[in-house]
Amino acid sequence: MADLVLGLAKSTVEGTLSVAKSAIEEEEKLKKSMQRDLMLISDEFEMMHSFLNVAKERATDEMVRTLVRQVRNTALDVEDCIESVVLVDVHESRWWHRFARLLLPCSLFLADAPAAALDEAVAAAELLKCRVEAMGQRNERYWHIRDTGPKPTENLHQQGVADAAAAGILKEARDAKKKVGNPRDLAKLIKKEDGQILPLQMMSLWGAVGDLGVASIIKKTLEDPEISTTFRCRAWVKLMHPFNPQEFVRSMIAQFYTNGSSQRGSTEELLKQTESTAELLKQTDAVMAMESTQLIEEFLKHVSDHKYLIFLEDMSSTVDWEAVRLYLPDKKNGSCIVVHTQQLEVASLIVGQSHQVLELEQFSTEHSVCVFYNEKRNSATDLIKLINTKDEVYTPLQVIAVCGKVGNLKEATASIIDRTCDDSNPEICTNHFRYRAWVKLTRADDHKSFDSVKFIDSLLDQLCTNYCPRHGSAEDFLKLKGLKMLTEAEVKLNEEFVKQVMRDQRYLVFLEDVSSKDDWDAVRKYLPEKTDGSRIVVHTEDPKVGSSCVEQPHGELELLFSADHSARVFFNEGKDKEMTMKREDARKWLEENKLVGRWADIEYIGTDYTGVQPVFGIAGVGKSYIVRHVYSKKVIDEKKQFVKFGWVEVSSPFNMRDFSWSLLLDLHSGCLQHGSLLRIRDPIQECRELLEKHACLIVIDGLQSKEEWDSIKDGLAIKHDHNKSRIIVIANEESIATYCSATNWWNVEGLEIEQAFDLFIKTVEAKWNRPAEGRRELSPDDTERIKSFLHKCGGLPKVIVAVGDFIGDGRGLSNLDNFMQQLETNQAFGSLRNLFAWVNSYFNTCPDSLKPCIFYLSIFPVNHKIRRRRLVRRWMAEGYSAATKESTAEEKGEKSFVDLCELSMIQLPGSTSLSYSMRMPSCKVNGFFREYIKSQSMEENLVFALEGHCSVNLQRTGRHLTIENTWDRDISVYESIDFSRLRSLTVFGKWESFFISDKMRIVRVLDLEDASSVTDADLEQMVKLLPRLKFLSLRGCKEITRLPDSFGRRMRQLRTLDIRHTCIVKLPPSITKLKKLQHIRAGTTVQLDNTSTVGSPLPPPPSAAEGSVSSASSRPRASTLVCRIRLPEFCAGRGQRIFSGSCNGGVEAPRGIGEMMALHNISVIDVSVASGRAILEELKNLTQLRKLGVSGIKLDNHKELCSVISGHPHLKSLSMWLDKNQAGCLDGISPPPEELQSLKLYGYLGKLPEWIKQLSNLTKLKLQMDKITQFDVNILKFLPSLETLCLYPKDFEYGELRFRGRGCFCRLLVLEVGCNSRLESVIFESGVMPWLEVLKIPCYHVSSLEFSGLNELGDLREVSLSGSFDDQVKQHLQSKLKQHPKEVKPVLKVNKVRSNGH
Repeated sequence: MADLVLGLAKSTVEGTLSVAKSAIEEEEKLKKSMQRDLMLISDEFEMMHSFLNVAKERATDEMVRTLVRQVRNTALDVEDCIESVVLVDVHESRWWHRFARLLLPCSLFLADAPAAALDEAVAAAELLKCRVEAMGQRNERYWHIRDTGPKPTENLHQQGVADAAAAGILKEARDAKKKVGNPRDLAKLIKKEDGQILPLQMMSLWGAVGDLGVASIIKKTLEDPEISTTFRCRAWVKLMHPFNPQEFVRSMIAQFYTNGSSQRGSTEELLKQTESTAELLKQTDAVMAMESTQLIEEFLKHVSDHKYLIFLEDMSSTVDWEAVRLYLPDKKNGSCIVVHTQQLEVASLIVGQSHQVLELEQFSTEHSVCVFYNEKRNSATDLIKLINTKDEVYTPLQVIAVCGKVGNLKEATASIIDRTCDDSNPEICTNHFRYRAWVKLTRADDHKSFDSVKFIDSLLDQLCTNYCPRHGSAEDFLKLKGLKMLTEAEVKLNEEFVKQVMRDQRYLVFLEDVSSKDDWDAVRKYLPEKTDGSRIVVHTEDPKVGSSCVEQPHGELELLFSADHSARVFFNEGKDKEMTMKREDARKWLEENKLVGRWADIEYIGTDYTGVQPVFGIAGVGKSYIVRHVYSKKVIDEKKQFVKFGWVEVSSPFNMRDFSWSLLLDLHSGCLQHGSLLRIRDPIQECRELLEKHACLIVIDGLQSKEEWDSIKDGLAIKHDHNKSRIIVIANEESIATYCSATNWWNVEGLEIEQAFDLFIKTVEAKWNRPAEGRRELSPDDTERIKSFLHKCGGLPKVIVAVGDFIGDGRGLSNLDNFMQQLETNQAFGSLRNLFAWVNSYFNTCPDSLKPCIFYLSIFPVNHKIRRRRLVRRWMAEGYSAATKESTAEEKGEKSFVDLCELSMIQLPGSTSLSYSMRMPSCKVNGFFREYIKSQSMEENLVFALEGHCSVNLQRTGRHLTIENTWDRDISVYESIDFSRLRSLTVFGKWESFFISDKMRIVRVLDLEDASSVTDADLEQMVKLLPRLKFLSLRGCKEITRLPDSFGRRMRQLRTLDIRHTCIVKLPPSITKLKKLQHIRAGTTVQLDNTSTVGSPLPPPPSAAEGSVSSASSRPRASTLVCRIRLPEFCAGRGQRIFSGSCNGGVEAPRGIGEMMALHNISVIDVSVASGRAILEELKNLTQLRKLGVSGIKLDNHKELCSVISGHPHLKSLSMWLDKNQAGCLDGISPPPEELQSLKLYGYLGKLPEWIKQLSNLTKLKLQMDKITQFDVNILKFLPSLETLCLYPKDFEYGELRFRGRGCFCRLLVLEVGCNSRLESVIFESGVMPWLEVLKIPCYHVSSLEFSGLNELGDLREVSLSGSFDDQVKQHLQSKLKQHPKEVKPVLKVNKVRSNGH
């Protein structure tokens, strides 16, 4: 929260600083003293800005937050004062007099006060300086921040990060304990057999997060009766640091005497031998008094002659262990050493590579005491069992390495090599190793290189010798015999031929004397990879060679063939079990977790694509849930595209080694029973090798930065176009996802309202245990109420499920009136704690320049459609988007809009492609984010809303007031509000005349878009009382018919005027006095004629996209009225004069408009009126003009129009409306504006002008014309920068629309084709539109429509079908998209609306 306050304060102080400096520059007539005062103010605010930069990471307590808010409010007050006086009527002689009145008590300014205006100004400036200096004098309080607590980074380090390997070992130990038959305590684990050759037992006790419980386990073990009987010498020694051998030996031998007494018999027998306990103590004292040499000899005698059990507590390093180990010999009598250590690596190394891990006792979720222990074998039986292991589900080729002298290994394994196969030898019968061979590798004549000829000869000889006639076939035997005869005849058999023979049957091959990795590589190519359970047993004397043959990670056994012959065995541990367990877990997860909707997400992410695929979306939107579905389906997929699966969550702070450990633990989650991962010294290298050797499906969940991806990509050597493996990266931010892969990303968006409703109902009914078929039908009112509430959830499944559980527990929606507060504080929503932690972090890490823009979003109601330019220009008026040396205010505002889109705070409807979405003219605020912003805005006293029923509250105040449609318009509540600091007023729904108050002296923004009941009289009051307006929107206020004559004289600060879709048809002459006015949006949208309404039942066609109605209530648009009502009659009833220009969508501009040099945007101007040609001439003077809209174009004025357009080379956007029978009017534009980026042409064009081909910078083209021909299409196809093309013709040549030419429309991303009954087919020829991502098909009464060549659009991601159409159109598109050659099929989005007559 503190960071949010600081961000707002920094932005505010920065804006005030800019205003103060501007005042200094503009006021040439100021006295030097006043200039000095303003400079001091400016300097002080620079210091405030620096303070806020320092405070960003330190503001934690309430005092500091209060101080920061005071800085922000002071800055806002100073800015308001400066703008209200210095920048208003700067030419009036007594401006400083009014400035002083804003700062000094009114009593000081009596009517007869004789003070001169300049003296008053000096006094006012002095007071302003004093107020700011008072803030500066609190400087010592600013530095209170230094001691307000630890820095966030310190807290972060204090929390620490759990070691991935330790977490994995703990999980392994707990899983082992659950298995039936495993020992439950340490005493049962220690081998106690007598009369057998047993090596020294090594065990390690390890506590996951400390040594709690270790002492009790040791004590319990030492007191076990069976242990006392088996081990005569027992001791429990706590190691000293540094290690002292004499004290170590003395302590142990003392315990041997003390504990060993229990082996001498009963108490009576003991007294007979020693006559008394005192005698025993004397013997012990005598031993303890021995010299060092005698003591050590006595100790060695005990540990050599008797079985011993020694507990060594607090072993801290392997150095200590090596020192201790010298005194503890291995007499092969089954003695045991148990070492306690808190170091995981020490615990592993002491026990050795062949070990298992078992949980002995669990004390908490995080802490358990575990034991590492050896499982050494005493015969070759275990090797035979290992060879014969066969899993029914997944049986890949297994390699087993036996390391040591060959000794009697061949004899020990003869039972499975011998050709005799009978009932006494069931292993062969059961597993059917039809091909069995023992081959000793031989060298060529140089005694170095592998002799392949001798190897093949020996292999075939063994296969024939050991072939089992009982289970084999005569055909196979004859084949082998024939091959043997060929080798005897010195016929060379190549590698592929031998591999083909070996593929015929399940085989078991022993390879003796593999001395190097080169030997293994040479032999391995003759033995094919199979999935039938075949085995290769490698004998080598070098453990490193054996380990490389088996590959990491592997299990290990130690086999004892005799007292002097042992061997180490490496094997691919649990490979079969790994996949079995993963499949079982995946099936269970899919059964328990059902998706609602999300078919487009599943279809796209679930493809067989290999390489890197990022998936992104805001927290709680269900990214991991969707990917888990895809992941689980791939695990159980019979096609076996991938052989290894791993899911790893990225921890914070990021550590590449911990990340690699976590990945390895999951890749081998089914085969950890021997703790083999602890033998891996470089987990990063191990992960890299796995990705190189195997087809893996890896999910990296929670990537937070580009730096993390660089580390992962470089560490694991990930390639974007990996031909075997697939890496799915899950991130919250779009910028991170597209950094991982610029082309294959996928954006997971929130649930649509119908899907959200379905998920909510299913969640509630699951709580009630009510089946779907027993669902009670909800009334339309209940359904609408629930959906209205669900909009606040922002489409986030995590929030929807939490709310559904809350309601399912018997609570009503009324319990959630204070929605965000309930979610944050109610214990019932504990599942959302992590989400809120992320949201807080998300907001805090946003750039400070964005934070005012973010808070501003709460002005708009939930689920409200907002035009992009409306939002951007409001930001400009508020000072949130100020011009800099590098960019204009509008460019900065557009960038802020894009940034908020990328942060998913603003949602853009109808697209999965950001390259397209960024150009959308309208948006919505994510409902969940809006509720969060709203709660913070009210806390910070920034935005307050009137909604529903409100009570009188004298504390209600703020900078921005929004009046929602639901408010009951209580005048007493309204008059209790403090408007002294109000900067913006936004009204939704019905307007009341009392909404305007003379207390609103600093209001900058008045936004009444689509408000009802706004009259001309109301407008006159606004103009009279709100002279500081910078933004005025009356868009959609249909009862407004004119602007007051005083408009231009009073609205001197106005920058944006939006009167589009009103009944205003003429601008007043006084408007030319508005020298700061930059944007005029006027006129309305008209259609070609009453029969050409391509999209009239649909949302507005392209020409009206910017003017789409965004009111929450449904009401007819002005454009509809223009079409269906005679506008002169509609307005004449109100006693207003009607102008001829009212029927073509434009307004008449006054003479003198050419003097408004600040104009950047003016549209739509009607030039068909009498003064039209003169107006066109004046437009030439507007050198700053960047966007122009003109209607009423005809032969009478086309020359002047062409001259105007040609004379504005920097024009970026141009819209033109042509009357009937005016074909060719645009041909005279030469040259066209070279910087033109957007062109919109409406009306009766005839054919497109040739100069369009010269528009090399044109990115967006919209055509709503009477007819489009192939000639017109051919003109457009070579535009080099065209990204968006919208075609809405009334008629089509030959009833078809054909796009042809390989490489043509080379940059086009979005194609929109308005279809009606006159269009029969749309054809895409080979190679056209190589980059097209989105195809939009709005329809109007379309019964049949053929699409051909969709498979030629290689980059197509989405097809959107909307409007009124028959089902066969949808079915046709579905069929075509299924045939698309792209591995990730394009998504079809359908939005069918009911049209008149359907």
